[in-house]
Amino acid sequence: MNERWRRAAGLLGLGLALVGCDYFYDVTVPASDSTPPVAWAAVWRQDVYEAVSSSDGGAALSFAVPDPNDYYMLIGAGTDDGGTKKVTIQQEFSRTCIQGDIGQLQTGLLVPMVETQSGTVGATVSNGVWTGPMVRLSDYATCDSGWTLSHVAYLWHVTAEDFHGNKKSHGWARIHWSP
Repeated sequence: MNERWRRAAGLLGLGLALVGCDYFYDVTVPASDSTPPVAWAAVWRQDVYEAVSSSDGGAALSFAVPDPNDYYMLIGAGTDDGGTKKVTIQQEFSRTCIQGDIGQLQTGLLVPMVETQSGTVGATVSNGVWTGPMVRLSDYATCDSGWTLSHVAYLWHVTAEDFHGNKKSHGWARIHWSP
């Protein structure tokens, strides 16, 4: 395994441990629940949360990446006192390429990520569910011949759902880099 993939695998393993152990705990699914879960977006790299934002009053998450070759774990999570059933991340990238005074915006939608846990009323479940991609911005920073990269970004939108169908979304979060 080359060094790049070894670092990415280590980052993923540490991220799983950090998210799963530190912030989630077991709860019992209540008979009724009208309160939506909290949706979270976070950027994690090398044992550190670089940025975190929630649907409950958190500011929009926008994080400038200092090195586009570093790997970042982009996290989408949901927490709910009665258990989180599902988290969905919609994701896309965008880049701007320039040639003289002409700019060209290129975007691409990526396959949504969905994580669910099973359970019914009275079951013991986790209060939280999370998922997220490992991203390196340099993978999205290629312009056509004759064009120069001006900006690249990776965006994700998190929706959390509890066991009673209540949903809450976090606005678009993004990491970005400009040469």
